[in-house]
Amino acid sequence: MSTKLYFKCPGNDPVSRAVPELFACPDCGREVEIWTDEINGRCISCTRVFQKDNTAREMEKNPYKKNVQAALEKLTQLAGQLGASDAKAIFATDISIEDDLAKLCKKPRCENYGLSAGCPPHVPGPDGFRELLKNFEHAVVLKIDVPSEILLSDERCDIFRLLHEIASNIEQAAIDMGFYNSDAFAGGSCKQIFCRDYPDCRVLEKRGECRNPLFARPSMSGFGINVLKLKKAAGWMPNKTLRDSDPDTVSMETVCAMILIG
Repeated sequence: MSTKLYFKCPGNDPVSRAVPELFACPDCGREVEIWTDEINGRCISCTRVFQKDNTAREMEKNPYKKNVQAALEKLTQLAGQLGASDAKAIFATDISIEDDLAKLCKKPRCENYGLSAGCPPHVPGPDGFRELLKNFEHAVVLKIDVPSEILLSDERCDIFRLLHEIASNIEQAAIDMGFYNSDAFAGGSCKQIFCRDYPDCRVLEKRGECRNPLFARPSMSGFGINVLKLKKAAGWMPNKTLRDSDPDTVSMETVCAMILIG
């Protein structure tokens, strides 16, 4: 026996006592309005049709979905607690994707080009990111301020490791809040940061899963994400800062990560 699908337009049946309820789409987590006399709902974001009995009421399960701004504030605070120098919420429309920036990974060739699943040519690039970005309205950007000389030393990998770990933790925190489609990206190549002591990427060689799936995130460079414009959107310009607490002025740089929230 097949179940009839129907999706109510408000006001179709003024006599009915049916009222709309909000549910979470099991695929993308977006709010879906389903009336009490309906069995199924269709997500207008990903077009998934699902039965409301198979998913929890969005407002009851995920109170942060009621107030996105409160969620974003909590996520930026968490980033600071985890070690970020600062974190800000921005709109997805503030993210600039530029093809020419992604091309720089190949020419002049980056030393990590092609060495991991998180770097070109193994990522969908600017076009793929533009399609992904259509599903989001908000993002969190975070930075770590670091003396310039450290980024030129062997310690740079420790800084980038921390950057990836913070970004992945913010991603998971957003998911726990009900933003199931959240996705993190960070500066630096995961091969150099996490697997520099290994000859190859296990994923690319099809010899198993990623060695660091909880923390390694794709590099922003391969998608053409303009980091300078991200900093400007967050209010972190100019690019170089000065640390005044030392007797001698120290030149500082920033490394950044971004988490799409949705």
